[in-house]
Amino acid sequence: MSDAVVNKHYLEKVIELAEQLPVVATEDIYDARGNKLLAKGAKVSRVLQEKLILHKLTKPIEASLRVTGGVDANLVVKTAERLLADNQALAAIVAVSQGSGPSPLAMLSRLEFGNATTMMLTISERGGNEALDHAVTVAIAAACFAKHLGLSAELQQSCALAGLLHDIGELYIDPAYLAPGRQLLPHEWAHLVVHPRTSQMLIAEHETYPPEVARAIAEHHERLDGSGYPRRLAGAAISPCGQVLAAAEAVSAMLRAAHGLERAEVSLKLITSEHDRRIAAVVSRARQHLRGGVGQACAERSVLDRDARLYRRIVDGMGTAQALAQSAGLSPSTRELLERIAARMAQLQRAALSSGLDLVLLPEGEDGFDGLLVFEHAVATSEIGWRLRELSRELALATCSAGERAIMAPLLSFLDPVTGPALEHAA
Repeated sequence: MSDAVVNKHYLEKVIELAEQLPVVATEDIYDARGNKLLAKGAKVSRVLQEKLILHKLTKPIEASLRVTGGVDANLVVKTAERLLADNQALAAIVAVSQGSGPSPLAMLSRLEFGNATTMMLTISERGGNEALDHAVTVAIAAACFAKHLGLSAELQQSCALAGLLHDIGELYIDPAYLAPGRQLLPHEWAHLVVHPRTSQMLIAEHETYPPEVARAIAEHHERLDGSGYPRRLAGAAISPCGQVLAAAEAVSAMLRAAHGLERAEVSLKLITSEHDRRIAAVVSRARQHLRGGVGQACAERSVLDRDARLYRRIVDGMGTAQALAQSAGLSPSTRELLERIAARMAQLQRAALSSGLDLVLLPEGEDGFDGLLVFEHAVATSEIGWRLRELSRELALATCSAGERAIMAPLLSFLDPVTGPALEHAA
């Protein structure tokens, strides 16, 4: 058995939890040299933290600890009931989901967790950053989408479980990178993109769930058109549960905001190749079920100018990527990278055109839009801007020579005008 290194970020969270609830060793814990660090049944405390950080262990720390009074299926169901009562958008998705199989709440009531996953879910629940609320929301949405797509009852259950556990890998990331509102630089983003794989490995090592659960968790940021991460899988290479979970995660992130269903509907229709179109139909039906509308508003010139700048960034960036791909001296992998980015930007331009984003290029004096159009432009702007930043990160993280990086530097400013110049300077 290989020696286990304790992740300091996860251990810090365990120690903080142990100051709130009893956390005890389920067996004697030894370091790699055979020295006993903690006896079976002993409580974990902060005085143990340094020992665990400084020593490699014979077994992963996750396999040797148990929390009393932690998250269980009953608490998950109560959380789901609260979320459904408070969030009309999520409740509408449940209301319009069609197909055979148990209800989302019934699926959640059947969940079982081992010591490791109970600890991780309890850390999330006690962390105060709404992580458990997000996980339960994704689980509910995944259960609904799986039902609508006609997956078997067993796969529906796997989708719900994967939704609940999909982000446990984030417990192993430096919390500074997860701070709300922080815009990550590409070298920082590299720490975050591995969390689907980390989550998958944790589930595979510490639970005996169906294999579809761990696989879906690994795929929850993949996209059908190959634009996702961490493996850039596409089409049938993504499992049915993975496709469901990816859509559920994307939609759930929007449901907490005002007009969440409208935002999700615009986002799913912006680039239709990313998710199964039947899921967009569920969201549209849920919006109609609520019969809500977006209030009337008037677009200010600053809003129009922002959208105009975004559209020009897409056009100019696409042209730059296409031109750079023809540069002499590029390796095949770098040329393929630039061609892929140019193709992705062409797709974003088509999405911008289909959403009417180019129409913001109006003469002075024509400042009026109705509220719905302003809202859709705002959502489209946010979504496209996010995808441009994703491309900037992919470009910055690519393995390239110094000469190739210098050739590609101008493209970074088009992809992300905030961090692009800094990265160009650093390169």
